[in-house]
Amino acid sequence: MSLYYESHITVEPVFDDRLELFREICKAFGFKVADLLMQKRKVDTPERSVYDTFCTGRHRDYKEIYHRMRGLIATLQRNGYEVWRYKIEDAILDSRYDDVLGVLDDSKACTG
Repeated sequence: MSLYYESHITVEPVFDDRLELFREICKAFGFKVADLLMQKRKVDTPERSVYDTFCTGRHRDYKEIYHRMRGLIATLQRNGYEVWRYKIEDAILDSRYDDVLGVLDDSKACTG
């Protein structure tokens, strides 16, 4: 049984005013923008930077996260953002909700 579904959307690297607008648009759809640029490739090419900007959304209902993801992608594209990738993952185990292995120190456990 799923704990939740998590969607990730990757766009071209954006900075400054474009990054702030990206944050605002993502927030409207319940997505959060990562505070880092993710390096996905070893070298830049004329087509792709080594860095990506991405955001993440989560929900317990697949249909809900699917529709939010589709709406966010469409809105980003209407605002001139180049969407490079999107995906939805099914989280079936997450120690944040239950340490089923009983191996984590509660005082140091990740809650974020």
